[in-house]
Amino acid sequence: MGNIITKAITGLLAFSYGLFTMFLYGYLAIRKGTFFKKRTERQDLGLQLARDRLWNLSKDYAGLSHYFLTLQSGFKFHFLSNAAPGSPSVLASDKPLVIFIHGFPDSWAIWRHIASSPSLQNSANLVAIDLPGYGGTESLEKYTATAVLETLTELIITLRTKYGIDEGTQTNKKRVIIVAHDWGCVLSMRLAAEAPSLAHRFILSNGPLMSLVQSNVRRILASASKMFKTALGAPLSSRTPLLQALRTLGPLLRQLKMSGYVFAMQLPPPLPTYFLTGGNYSLMAGIHKGSHGRGEFTPSDEGTSMASSMGPSLAESKTQTATGESYPTTIKYTHDFANVMNMAGYYRDGAAVARWRKSAETVANLHSIAGGSELRRTNSGAGLLDEGTPGALQASSTVFWGKQDIALSPQICLDGMADYLVANSQVVMLTESGHFTPIEQESRVALVKAVEWAIHGEKGDIGAVLQECYPSAKVLARR
Repeated sequence: MGNIITKAITGLLAFSYGLFTMFLYGYLAIRKGTFFKKRTERQDLGLQLARDRLWNLSKDYAGLSHYFLTLQSGFKFHFLSNAAPGSPSVLASDKPLVIFIHGFPDSWAIWRHIASSPSLQNSANLVAIDLPGYGGTESLEKYTATAVLETLTELIITLRTKYGIDEGTQTNKKRVIIVAHDWGCVLSMRLAAEAPSLAHRFILSNGPLMSLVQSNVRRILASASKMFKTALGAPLSSRTPLLQALRTLGPLLRQLKMSGYVFAMQLPPPLPTYFLTGGNYSLMAGIHKGSHGRGEFTPSDEGTSMASSMGPSLAESKTQTATGESYPTTIKYTHDFANVMNMAGYYRDGAAVARWRKSAETVANLHSIAGGSELRRTNSGAGLLDEGTPGALQASSTVFWGKQDIALSPQICLDGMADYLVANSQVVMLTESGHFTPIEQESRVALVKAVEWAIHGEKGDIGAVLQECYPSAKVLARR
């Protein structure tokens, strides 16, 4: 009975906080004058042109062409690449494969500055995907951990074959690097922990490793609880332990304040939809403006950023690739934000923390690319079946963190990270950057450098490499 009451109270508090957050964001938008401000004709034209640039299947974008992959499960993925998957030239080349995975509320287009880099395009086969339910990729019925990770893993394994990484009994003929941000980072951290054979290096930016977050939250709560008990046991001298308990809870309370939007995502479906798109898309507009950090946010940036979140419109849905492929028919192209509840689904359905129940086929495929009976990976010292710290990354990883992140607290997300890394891994603090590292000018240059370093065999110290383009970058932890 006690557990039922506790769950009911917790649920009520979460619902109340989500509702409070929704109204607070609305109030702030009204105060700023953006809530009732409709887009001008010029903004509408800019958005229309941006959607054509990003989503017209007949057009390339800065050396990247549109492609689709239909998996054995029948699921259809959309992605852009500088090389045609499965083509003889791609299969014969020795170029590494770099897979870019975006987060909320974006699409492949958040990588547009990085994936269009001439140095990267000349040195590697680049693939920038749309996650399930985003952009031009089909949606899932539910965004559970199993549904999302099974689908994403099947895609990566298929891409490895299409780009000549694995062929017949030969595996890992070329290097694979996975580069991820935000929700893409959360999912890729799960892959690095639970399916490490998928890539030789994970480059991960501003997304929480949920096992570490949960550990830090438990540690903080346990410490604060002891202090409160001490205060209750000696009421006459309780001031000091009470203050210490509140200070201990500080990072957790700050993260709770930052994470109010997560609670708003849990509200009954019509409310998250309005939260994300109401007030003339004031929340989305605010996110995109903030994503450029201290850099100039031009009208072109505004249109491109919003087009990235909206995905293809009805006009783009009628276009085709050079091979005659088109977008899935299941997307509601007449809606500006056809995928908005799919975006919320990642928060609502437990994709970050729930158990991933691997299918027998997934286990067999991971076993195969890990080297058959030889499960230990020489590049990281980790194996497919290694245990170690629960949730620890089992593949070589470089974790970037924009210090000015307004959504995630480094004390909650980074403290103790070294214990969750394997050999040849690092945590890098980008002191001048915020949450959207693939967009901000300084950090995107650092990410290009890191990908170049990974492509060319990881020669030299990553800290020294980054100092050349980002002098204040600091390597916080190494393994």
